[in-house]
Amino acid sequence: MLLVIFMLISAERHSRRKQKLYSQGGNAKPLDRLELPGLKKWMAAAWCWGLVTVAFLLPMLQLVIYAYGYWQESWSNDFVEYSLNSLNLSVATALVTVVLALLVNVYRRLRGTKASLVPSRIASTGYAVPGTVLAIGVLIVLTNADHLINDVAIGLGLGRPGLILSGTMFAVLAAFVVRFAAVAIGSVESGLAKVSPSLDMASRTMGCSATQMLRRVHLPLIRRSCLIAGLLVFIESMKELNAAILLRPFNFETLATYVFNFASDEHLELAALPAILLVLVGLVPLILINRSLEQTHS
Repeated sequence: MLLVIFMLISAERHSRRKQKLYSQGGNAKPLDRLELPGLKKWMAAAWCWGLVTVAFLLPMLQLVIYAYGYWQESWSNDFVEYSLNSLNLSVATALVTVVLALLVNVYRRLRGTKASLVPSRIASTGYAVPGTVLAIGVLIVLTNADHLINDVAIGLGLGRPGLILSGTMFAVLAAFVVRFAAVAIGSVESGLAKVSPSLDMASRTMGCSATQMLRRVHLPLIRRSCLIAGLLVFIESMKELNAAILLRPFNFETLATYVFNFASDEHLELAALPAILLVLVGLVPLILINRSLEQTHS
């Protein structure tokens, strides 16, 4: 499965290897809008709003009805705790993936060799792997690392420390980073691709090191891309279920696993409130991203 995914990603990258896009000038013409006449306009509006109503508004209305009817049972200390768990985990995942995306993309840009493409390509394969498969792979690696740490500790006479990696939040965070690194890498890569190489050359001639170039030149120009990358990873992390179920520590729940537990027990009314929160947490950053993209193209 990993081999097929890697081949598909490589083929897609190879197909657009010669595309270059730097900072666009102010001569770009806005897209012409096609005004539909009479009945066609109302039919198009009815079709679009019909899809929104059936796919989002009606299910959301049912969730709101459930949440209102079972508010006292749904709003509990567990709900608040698990919401904070999801928030902290998603924020940590977003920060780590953005930093990782900056490292691999800047390394590739500064090196400019075919070998420099390898880290970003490998890091991008995790998004295409099913969460269950990825969680098993991460669990195997971390379990072996825990056994090695315990063997070394026993050999040094320090006792057995137990499950340091596979039995803690580190395992969940590692799985989330591996799974969603491709999202951040792609967004940061798109932002860096619009920065002309002449800026790198100019900063080099002025004596800037790689770190100074990143801080003074690249980061100010791609901060919007980094923000979008962080928001996208945050949204994905909030609703990730498979990896969280397999790798979570004991007595640890996220909103996604909380909803899954109620839904699997057919307590849909109690699952409504955390489900609504998941929808809102994913919807608000998505609106911010769309507004940011509209300002970019305006």
